Amino acid sequence: MPLIPEFRWPDVSLRKKALLLKHALTVLEAQQAMTTRTGKNILHYTLNRARQHEKMRHYPKGDRIDYQSGAQYFYHCHREDLEREEHGHFHCFLRGKRIPPRIKPTSLPDWDKNISSPMAHVIAIAMNRYGQPIRLFTVNRWVSYETWYDARHITSFLKQYRFTPTEPSRWDVLDQWTAAMVQLFAAQITWLHEERDAQIAAFQKLHPTANAYEDTRLEELSEIPINLAQQIQWLNS
Repeated sequence: MPLIPEFRWPDVSLRKKALLLKHALTVLEAQQAMTTRTGKNILHYTLNRARQHEKMRHYPKGDRIDYQSGAQYFYHCHREDLEREEHGHFHCFLRGKRIPPRIKPTSLPDWDKNISSPMAHVIAIAMNRYGQPIRLFTVNRWVSYETWYDARHITSFLKQYRFTPTEPSRWDVLDQWTAAMVQLFAAQITWLHEERDAQIAAFQKLHPTANAYEDTRLEELSEIPINLAQQIQWLNS
């Protein structure tokens, strides 16, 4: 597989930076709201009184879904990465019924493989055991059971990814954290989707008879480490 090029910080207007700083403030305030004096953090918050996370189980139960925007997410952990102190990750999706009809899935022979539950995977946000986001990554279709869309559509998906409270819920603060993280790191997410498609294309070229989207040799397609302080520093530069 080809090496993924280094991410380059994009040039953005002062107006855009101001908007992103608002998302950064939402992230920090939400994290503070979910942190207790006894050291509990966002990961404990997702447990909702359970004693510990069960592998592969979705938190919150039933996922969090905004039926107006189509935004959806859940947290799970399945193989703790001690080298990176990675505990688990949030998977963020956009539900297919809220994707505008003008945006078509990638033209694949089996494009409708997961049409019974159509959705697009926006990003995965990996967390360490201290409740801090440490990296973003994309996954292959067989991992996320999604309907595949070209990377060029990710900008539209990001603009649509939001949660609007309809009634008071303990999950509102986690909803706002997730949505704000997606907006705050939109530049990295856009880049990751471009690299995701490049990795698929490169693999398919090397293995022309394989179905790259269902090949278990391809699981995570692109990734980038993230740091909230560094992101805010970029916006203040």
